[in-house]
Amino acid sequence: MKTCVLIVVCALLAAPAAPPADVDSLVAPIALYPDQLLAQILICAGDPGNVKKLNDFLKANSKLKGSELQDAATAKGFEPSFVALALFPDVVAKMTAKLDWTTLLGQVFTADRGVVFASIQKLRAQARDVGTLKTNEQQQVETQTTSSGDQVIVIEPANPQVVYVPQYNPTVVYTQAPTTTTVVVQDNSADAAVAAGMIGFTAGIAIGAAVNNNYYYGPYGWHGGAYMYNDAWDDYYDHREDAREDWMDHREDIMEERGDRASDAREQRTERQENRVENRPESQAQRDQARSQAQSKANQRAQSGTSATTQTRGSGSTEARGSSRSADRTADRSGTRSDAFSGYSSGRSERAASSRGSSSRSSSRSRSGGGRRR
Repeated sequence: MKTCVLIVVCALLAAPAAPPADVDSLVAPIALYPDQLLAQILICAGDPGNVKKLNDFLKANSKLKGSELQDAATAKGFEPSFVALALFPDVVAKMTAKLDWTTLLGQVFTADRGVVFASIQKLRAQARDVGTLKTNEQQQVETQTTSSGDQVIVIEPANPQVVYVPQYNPTVVYTQAPTTTTVVVQDNSADAAVAAGMIGFTAGIAIGAAVNNNYYYGPYGWHGGAYMYNDAWDDYYDHREDAREDWMDHREDIMEERGDRASDAREQRTERQENRVENRPESQAQRDQARSQAQSKANQRAQSGTSATTQTRGSGSTEARGSSRSADRTADRSGTRSDAFSGYSSGRSERAASSRGSSSRSSSRSRSGGGRRR
């Protein structure tokens, strides 16, 4: 394949216009791709430098998928065609690995896209006639009429939300009937299909709802159909250029808006700093005064607390002494003062009372006895 590409390159460089056979060899690897994907490849081939950059970007962001990947590619500055192609990293990798072929394809398509479209239709007709190009679970193949009355073969995804990238051997798929009639539909059996001279398919790429993907079906994408192969391409390309200019203007507006916001933020910070500098002496004086007042109040509370403690201690001692004296006087009057000698006093009183009782009883006996003798 590399030798074939080099031959085509030499032929195109040597002659002002490429022979149809050479163009056939150039477009054969992609002629059986869905029209929406094919359109993005043809446009991106005109900028091989960005194809390589996109491949590097996809390698660095291999974990991103679907809308997140497209949003990241948009933020990175890639144009809509490259954003649409970002969903197909294997295609981008092949275009990068064969950058000479990609460059030549872009040059030929830019110079005369009518020749490229004619070659695509010729190859599709050959593949259909030998039985390798047909409608199946992955793609829909049908013949449509252009506005100029030409019959063209259109290839579109069977399910608009899932796109399958075909895999085939370009040296046999257009000229040899498949060696088997078994339809291979498994995603991981593309190699077996290619070996049998058929068209295999890699795992389906989820595009999502047509109305939600602006880069594949929407205003930045190619809608497919017969008008891809007539003068409608001019209108489409002009629309794409207008969309690209609008997108660039939008990016510039965003950058200007960010710059204005940053400038406003700097001015606001400067004003706040100036206000702080102007109000700082007054604020410092207020803080010093508040601190002095707080210290004064603290000292007053401390002094008040000390006086109250002293008074409480004095009154408590006086009351204690008064209570002690009163208790002593009460004890003296009652004769039951409780001290170390209270037991002794009680004993003496008891003995005196006992002595008086004995004397009284003796007197009584003497008087009663005298009476009995008389």
